[in-house]
Amino acid sequence: MRAQLQFKKKIGKFLFGVGITCALSSLLSALAIFGLTFGTIFIMAVGIFIAFFGLTYAKVNDAKFDRLLLLSRLFLLSILLLGMISFAWIEILVFQAAKSNCVVNAKYAVVLGAGLRGDQPSRTLQTRLDKGIEYLRENSEAKIVTAGGLGPAASLSEAEAMKRYLTARGIDEKRILKEDKSRTTDENLKFTKELIAAREGVPVQSIIVITSDYHLYRAKQIAGKYYPQVQGLAAESPPLLKINYAIREYFAVIKFWLLG
Repeated sequence: MRAQLQFKKKIGKFLFGVGITCALSSLLSALAIFGLTFGTIFIMAVGIFIAFFGLTYAKVNDAKFDRLLLLSRLFLLSILLLGMISFAWIEILVFQAAKSNCVVNAKYAVVLGAGLRGDQPSRTLQTRLDKGIEYLRENSEAKIVTAGGLGPAASLSEAEAMKRYLTARGIDEKRILKEDKSRTTDENLKFTKELIAAREGVPVQSIIVITSDYHLYRAKQIAGKYYPQVQGLAAESPPLLKINYAIREYFAVIKFWLLG
C-alpha cells in the first residue's frame, strides 16, 4: 500500500500554509522591491521553519516515518524554545543598554559609521553625528573621531563624509580625527585606539562610544576589548527601525559571543 502524506490535525495544515505563504511573499518582495536584505531573508527563514514544523503534524501511515515526524516535531519545539529564551535574554540586554551612560567627561569620543547615501551620511548616521555635536558643544576640550572606511563602489570614506557634516555645523576641524580604514565595528574601535595612541604617544584609557541605541550594547562590549573604561552615548532611533535592528542585533550578539 502506497503511503500518503495527510494532515490529521488542522493545526499542521494551518502552519504549513502560513509558512509557505510567508516564505513565498518574502521571496517575491525581495525579487520585486527590497532585494535580498536581512529582513527578507529572516522572514523567508521563519516561513520555512513554520512550514517544516507544520509538516511534522502530518501522517503517512508508516510507523517508522510517523515516528520520525514526531521526533522532528520535538526537535523543532526544542529549537523554538531555546530560540525564544535566548532572544528574550539578549533583547533585554540590548534594550537595557540602549541608554546613554556618559557620566565622566572623556577627552575622546568616537562616532561609529552607519553608511552613506551618495556622499551624504545616512539618516541613521546623521542621528549619531548630531549626538556627537551635542557632546562637543557641552565639552569644549573634547575631540571626536569619525570612524568608517571606504564602502563598495564608494568614492568617499564614511569618515570624510562625517567630518564634512560636522564642520558644516560649526565644529572646528582641529577637533576632528578621521579613522578611514575600518569596515566593521571591531575595526572602528581598534583602529581608533591606534589613531589616538599615535597622537597622544600613549594608549588611551577611556573612550566614549557614540552609536545608535539598539547598537550600544554590542558596541560597548567590543570596545571593552580595547579600552579599560568605556562609556556610551545613544542616538535615539525611530521605533520601527529600532525593532528591526534589535532583531538583527540578536544574531550579531550571538556571533560576537561565539567568535569574539
